[in-house]
Amino acid sequence: MAVKVVGSEKQEFFHGKRNGIEILKELGISVNSAIIMRNGKPIPEDEDLNEDDELTVIKSFSGG
Repeated sequence: MAVKVVGSEKQEFFHGKRNGIEILKELGISVNSAIIMRNGKPIPEDEDLNEDDELTVIKSFSGG
């Protein structure tokens, strides 16, 4: 599956079945600070993903 992290120029590729939590861990992104989008719609982090999925990860930021 192809994974684009917003703010990064690179696109990562993963093979085999995974869920969103596993993808975020492999990317070094906290589950609590990201949104995973598939086909432009947010999905739960624990949803199973297919190898042909194209995902976008949006890291959330907070501050004051």
